[in-house]
Amino acid sequence: MHAPMLARHLLRLATCAVVGAAAPLALFAQMTAPAPTGPHAVGRRLLTWVDSARRDPTDTTHARTITAWLWYPAAKPARVARGDAALQPALDGAWGDLRATASAAKIGDAAAAAMRGLRVHAVTDAPWARDAGRAPVLVFTPGNGWLPTDYGVMLEDLASHGYAVVGVAPAGLADVVVHGDGRVVPKTLGVGAAIADDQRHAHDDVLHVLRQLRALDTASRSPARGRLDLTRVAALGHSLGGTTAIVAAARDTLVRAAMNLDGDAMGAAVLDARPRQPLLFVSSELPAMDEAPAGRDSAWYVLTRQGVERSERRRTGEWARISSRSADARRVRLLGARHLDFTDAALAESLIVGAERRWMRWGPIDGTRALRVTTDLVRAFLDHALLGRPADVLLEHPERRYGELRLVTGDEAGGGPA
Repeated sequence: MHAPMLARHLLRLATCAVVGAAAPLALFAQMTAPAPTGPHAVGRRLLTWVDSARRDPTDTTHARTITAWLWYPAAKPARVARGDAALQPALDGAWGDLRATASAAKIGDAAAAAMRGLRVHAVTDAPWARDAGRAPVLVFTPGNGWLPTDYGVMLEDLASHGYAVVGVAPAGLADVVVHGDGRVVPKTLGVGAAIADDQRHAHDDVLHVLRQLRALDTASRSPARGRLDLTRVAALGHSLGGTTAIVAAARDTLVRAAMNLDGDAMGAAVLDARPRQPLLFVSSELPAMDEAPAGRDSAWYVLTRQGVERSERRRTGEWARISSRSADARRVRLLGARHLDFTDAALAESLIVGAERRWMRWGPIDGTRALRVTTDLVRAFLDHALLGRPADVLLEHPERRYGELRLVTGDEAGGGPA
């Protein structure tokens, strides 16, 4: 199916999904993301790069096109509109409709409709804050099937504290990417066991973006000209994106620190990575068996429990090896969280019902709380690793700040999803 026809087909599907979810969409039309906590307002721009050295695996007639969002500290508006009228959708137009269709399969119609109506605080193409100085840079990669905008709560907050965040959307691995020329790229990569090989496309996208940062700071028409501090660059991601951050640190010394949010190492590229930079690994908690779907026989529960425990022992051993050359490697567990509590969909987790859908994805922690705790932990690590600020209590004794956090030391195991 060629691109225009595919785009029309997906838009029809999106329209059907949104109409079918009309009631919850109307109910949550003004769902608002938590406000950023920093001193700056937040701007957002859509960026595109073409890596002419690579053919695009989703369409080999084109060079690889890389789409990304830039979140940055913006000037506060002279006048603030009342209520939520000044806020914009996390994704609008075709992006938003197609995203809602794709996410419904993962989080259900009601939650997808709620997220379609989510309003965020970033303002498109807002002027850069004059008093922000040169911004440290954070390159962010989402989990397999997700978009950077699915992590807007955290990324907006970091931008409000002076960071410039480049969120990369790997085409073919994300549920949907809409290129500037109108091409719509659905998810065709990273399905099942193919993820171990297909993840290299995300790695290569991020490495290309890192090579383009200097031009982003110096090009005459760049929206970030003269705004970036390229001596302070870090990589962050969730799941597949978290291990991509580790690979980026191992392969490019421009990266001064890397953070992995609940990502499992898969494939030689990740398992063989030995970055020397400061590292942070944030893990979810081992799910309790009473959260498992009912109606299975007793053997299933025994095998599942054993499998989850083996998976945690494996990830503990892999983290020990991957982090073995880092002089400052930390692992912190977020109690009550499961794998998808690190996404903005956690804001709508009360609408995600049923053990089959929630198992190993959503935990008992309040979704808004999970995002707040994770964001503060990430920012504390960035402030320490990039800005040279002393490690505060959130890094040394995180449980003293947030009861949901535990520093994992030595060979301790027992806390993440398979």
